[in-house]
Amino acid sequence: MYFYHHLSLIFKEKFYTQFAVSCILIYSIRFLDFTVIAYILTNVTNNAASIGALVFIKFIPMIFSGVLSGWLVDKFSRLIVIKLVILSYSIYLLLWAIYIAFYSPNIELIFIFTFFSGILMSVDISSRISYLSSLVKRRIIKSGIAANVIYINLAWFIGPNIGMFILEISGFTLLYISLSIINIFGLIILIKIPKLKIMSNKIKTYSGFNAGFSFAKTKPIILVTLIIISVGNFFAFTFESMSPYFAKFIYDASPLEFSFMVSCQGLGALIGSIFLLPMIVRVSRPALVFLIATIFLCLGSIVFTYIPSFIFACIVLIALGTGTTFFMNMHSRILITQTPNPLRGRVNGLQQLGISLFPIGSLITGFIGDSLGVSQSMRIMSILGILCLIITFIIYKDLKNTME
Repeated sequence: MYFYHHLSLIFKEKFYTQFAVSCILIYSIRFLDFTVIAYILTNVTNNAASIGALVFIKFIPMIFSGVLSGWLVDKFSRLIVIKLVILSYSIYLLLWAIYIAFYSPNIELIFIFTFFSGILMSVDISSRISYLSSLVKRRIIKSGIAANVIYINLAWFIGPNIGMFILEISGFTLLYISLSIINIFGLIILIKIPKLKIMSNKIKTYSGFNAGFSFAKTKPIILVTLIIISVGNFFAFTFESMSPYFAKFIYDASPLEFSFMVSCQGLGALIGSIFLLPMIVRVSRPALVFLIATIFLCLGSIVFTYIPSFIFACIVLIALGTGTTFFMNMHSRILITQTPNPLRGRVNGLQQLGISLFPIGSLITGFIGDSLGVSQSMRIMSILGILCLIITFIIYKDLKNTME
């Protein structure tokens, strides 16, 4: 009960409620959009490499824009960056609606639009996390991080299912025109929220594009966290990237079943966020728990490949979603609490650089899957991931250290 009371304190922070509502709205539209596009792609092509390529193109902008966007949100107003991203995303949704109204989708255009939305997502992640760390007091920052994870997971579950349901009723064009308009409400909600400028003397102390790299190299706990983020995203999340393929081509899922399977990880993470976070925020060795959670995801990916039925596969994905609650919370908590405020945007940019290995791993999984089978490909990636994590544990003793 103490945790839930502490969590409720963040809503007493001025302007936090508006920020939270905007996050839920924007996150829901983002997950909805990706699920719908993934479903359209499975109707255009039937190979695993294409699914891996879609994930690759969605997240690969993080390699090029992650560090740059982190520098931008530290250099300029984080709130202005958030607003510009929201406006740009509405334009993206509207362009999709106009195109589909007159033409049939093709792989090339799907990839181009997905790449653009990936750039916007990369900038949005850095700006929102960095702004959140300035909006709430340090003593309740862990609750702020926990709440943000709940919003992401809630959106992850409701976005795809609502989107596919509306798609079945109204069609793509009307759905995306509506989303473009609704997305603007996420901007309107933020109108009266302050910019929260960083103190100028701190900016000078941590000035420079490479300051994030320099800081990470001198702070072992930050460095090892970024390494585990990279290893985890490259090897451990094959179950996430390949779930659309399993839904469509292994379990022959209907559109609504397709969206449900894709959202099961979000449902599990939401359950974990609500019921396990009281335990998570009391973790005294977040780096060690982070590593264990990543190994759990690798093992879960292997188990997923052996499941013969749709229902049990969804149950496994829900369990894996619960594991992602630890994965997401631990690394966010470490990076935010151990990084000075003026550097958080750039360090979050490095975090996105690690996350950007997720699409590369997905692409490799897809291509290997076309040759050896998707299940065998996922098992190979997971085993290699576990080996890398064991080596990391042996090398970095700081993983066992306690932390506030």
